[in-house]
Amino acid sequence: MSSSKNETEIYYKGGVMLIHTQENDLSIPDKLNFEVATRPLNFKSKGTFTFPKGILKDVPEDRYSCLVRDDTEEFISIVGSRYEPTQYKDICEKQAQGLEKSGLLKKGNFTCKDYLFDGYGKFKRDVIWDDFTIEPKVGDLVNFKQSARSSHDGSIPNLTDGTPSKLACTNQMLSPMWKLIFAFRHTVNFNIEVLADIYEESSKTFLEMEPYYNSMGKKSISKTEVERTLKETICRRIATKKNKKEHNEKLLGWLMEQFNVEASELGLTMWAFYNTLTHWATHPEQYDYKENTKFHNIARQNSDKVLVFLNTPQFRGLMDR
Repeated sequence: MSSSKNETEIYYKGGVMLIHTQENDLSIPDKLNFEVATRPLNFKSKGTFTFPKGILKDVPEDRYSCLVRDDTEEFISIVGSRYEPTQYKDICEKQAQGLEKSGLLKKGNFTCKDYLFDGYGKFKRDVIWDDFTIEPKVGDLVNFKQSARSSHDGSIPNLTDGTPSKLACTNQMLSPMWKLIFAFRHTVNFNIEVLADIYEESSKTFLEMEPYYNSMGKKSISKTEVERTLKETICRRIATKKNKKEHNEKLLGWLMEQFNVEASELGLTMWAFYNTLTHWATHPEQYDYKENTKFHNIARQNSDKVLVFLNTPQFRGLMDR
């Protein structure tokens, strides 16, 4: 396998930045090769950050600290005084060791993508295999993806998971049947054997998903059924005096338009309906949110909503017909 690197910065709406892409290579890119450290609350940052007015009011200095980049002292977040940061580059190194030990790196070419969110506050690394795939419908490939995540603002624990992913549309395929997640507090004395076992198990479970996805491709559904189901679930809301509608008409219209797009390629099937929902969950920037919306947070919320929906009587009823 040959390797290639692309050191780039691509800014998306909502504070998401793709900083690096490389082929068949899990080394640490320059933009991640830094460490974070704690400083007293009254330190003077070399960055452009200034505390919002009143944020430090009544905050005891002996209980909280600032987290900064150790080399530039750019402010990242406020943390508890006993907080022990985990470096992003350490997460990458443990992930690479686990993948090597599991044998997954022998499954062919892969693409490694690194993301930063909200400055340096959150981090994600995706490793996506080109040829380790399942094919629920002829010509519609789903790739195996292994992700590692962390944060320096307390919003995301250190974790790694395996998920299906469609490279053609960059959808993360959500499923109630599997998502193997391994969370850890620190990388010190980290058990690579356990991590490798989890990676290997997630790859086996990925292959076991093919019959489940295949069944979606064979089950038909009408546009009327899609609309009714969305009104009862994803688009449902409590009516008020100001808005007496019991469903979100704007979201319903957007989802029905997306279903038409999916159905034009996948037919009027549950697979098209499912792809509609995963597209909505993983591409919130295409929906009409405000300009300053943090789309990675919306994507996480939408993904949770889809996972809940996949366990509802409405969805199970459609699949069991």
